Amino acid sequence: MNSPFSEYLDSGYSPSDVEIPLIKALIQQNIDIIGSIDKEIKEAEDSLAALKARRKANKIFIRKHQALIAPIKRLPPDILSTVFLACLPFIECTEAAMTCNHPAVVISQVCRHWRQLAFDTPLLWSKIQLILPYVHCDPYHPPDDVDRVNGGTAAVFDSVVQRLFDATTIWLSRSKSCPLTIFMKASEGVAGGVDTSQSKTLEGSVLMGLGRLVGLLLSESKRWEQVRFKLAIIGNSRKSRLSRLLFLAPQDVPILRKTSIVINSVDFPISPGVESEHTNFWDGIAISTIHGQALQSLTLACPKNAAKLQGLQVWGGKG
Repeated sequence: MNSPFSEYLDSGYSPSDVEIPLIKALIQQNIDIIGSIDKEIKEAEDSLAALKARRKANKIFIRKHQALIAPIKRLPPDILSTVFLACLPFIECTEAAMTCNHPAVVISQVCRHWRQLAFDTPLLWSKIQLILPYVHCDPYHPPDDVDRVNGGTAAVFDSVVQRLFDATTIWLSRSKSCPLTIFMKASEGVAGGVDTSQSKTLEGSVLMGLGRLVGLLLSESKRWEQVRFKLAIIGNSRKSRLSRLLFLAPQDVPILRKTSIVINSVDFPISPGVESEHTNFWDGIAISTIHGQALQSLTLACPKNAAKLQGLQVWGGKG
């Protein structure tokens, strides 16, 4: 930019009294020019924003009209429901957890048509996954803090059980009369409890919560087709809730076809002067009959009690 004072810029020159008004006039002139430029920039930005808005509106228009002619829109309901079923993950995967991220739930939230079709596809809701946290009782807290700490842990466990109970109720309802595939991983033990009195609150919450879930599953045992249990069971049969899943009569599981059970015993520390209440639970497993009218496959593992499996009788309707 040209200026009558170019040769003096960036120097130690001191303008005279006559030159100062001229310099101020030059400054004001360029301030006015900047104001004009800013106005042009604002107009250009407004024009650009308007163009971008028009472009976005046209892209939305195109996308929505492309959706109208999407091939999947023309699939008959039976084919589309088959596609839905192909989205289901393996029963033990994290993605199979019964949460808002489960494929069945995601599919049901796409549109009204898909939602209704998802509800009309019972098989989409026929896989029940129940994975419960392993509860830990910290024995290193001072006695005065034990109840507070255990009470907080019990509350967390109760909230998990309630969420699983509610989700299972929904899945069972939406699966209607379909055969069920069930995966359950749970423990009746409370780790870390040195004194049984310290873990009383936790133990009560664990057993009560497991009892609710087991009762819900047993209410639909006639629909069990495939079950996989990974259970840690206490030896006291009067307290155990999970063991109720293992002693069912043939008429209770008429269509049970495939069973896989992994059982570990829970070893509780016994306080001085307290007699063990362990029963012949493991002997009961060894001499009991695990059978079903339609049973085709059975896998049974008891890592801590392998010797107890000797002589186990397994009867199945189809060998």
